[in-house]
Amino acid sequence: MARKKKDNVPVTLSNQELIPSIIGVIDDKEKSSWPLIFLFLFLIGFIVGLPTITNYITGEDNIIDSISENKNNDPGNVNLPTDELQFYDFNDHLVVELDGLSFQNFVVTNDKLSLMIMNNSAAKDYLVAHNLYLELYDSNRTLLQRIRLPHENLSKNTNQTYEFELNDVSDIKQIVIDEKKESDYPAVALNKNSDDEYSLVCTKGEERLVYTFDAEQKLLLIEDVVNFSSTNPLYNQLLVDYRQISSKYNVIEGVTSNLVEVGSGFTVTISLDLKKVDLSNRTVKNTLDNELYYSKDTLGKVVSFELSAMNYQCH
Repeated sequence: MARKKKDNVPVTLSNQELIPSIIGVIDDKEKSSWPLIFLFLFLIGFIVGLPTITNYITGEDNIIDSISENKNNDPGNVNLPTDELQFYDFNDHLVVELDGLSFQNFVVTNDKLSLMIMNNSAAKDYLVAHNLYLELYDSNRTLLQRIRLPHENLSKNTNQTYEFELNDVSDIKQIVIDEKKESDYPAVALNKNSDDEYSLVCTKGEERLVYTFDAEQKLLLIEDVVNFSSTNPLYNQLLVDYRQISSKYNVIEGVTSNLVEVGSGFTVTISLDLKKVDLSNRTVKNTLDNELYYSKDTLGKVVSFELSAMNYQCH
């Protein structure tokens, strides 16, 4: 069936102004720069902290902290690593030069070490002004013994030979001569007598020293007790010497010295009240003339470290 043809319908165009349809809005305002700044700072912090993060992951920080803690808690150690020390092979021909001082003629005889110190150009009080230590090591650089070198004047172009007791003479392979400061001395645990009083006891041979400290480990009192047996070959001379010492000490305020002689020997007890004894006074210090007598407020770690280096057993 034939499809009916539609008539042409006229199209009318509107003259009304076209109104645009809004599909979306584009924000042309400038974006904030803070996110970029934050990202930049984060990247810098990450780069700087990368070594620490790496150490933490691998456990190296724990190892370093453990070594540091062990050094600080061991009275035989100081904070200076051995790779920063100058080691010398120990032999009869060894000569060590240090700031105008010459250390030589190292000789071991009958459990004792002797050496000569020569002052070539340094001031005469160099040994007094510097805490020098002679350290003895085995082939593995394990510390065998630390010896505190003497604190005394040595005039220019003169020399003096000193002798020290040794704990073990068989394994000495290397030595170090090193200056140590109070900050190098490790902390020490003192005996608690009461809430505000602590003590350190140091012994060697016939001598027993008791140091008393306050709660801040500052020295207050010293008691020095020496016993000599009548079998000692030097007994008579020692008795005369200590009688003279007692007479000198008893004229100093704050110092008492008592000598008691019995059939088997004699005992000398010397007490120092450091609140009354002024060791900064040269006359007093020269009269006492004993390097084991420290001034008021000396820290416990100083007494322990230095007496241990003079071969005293301190606990």
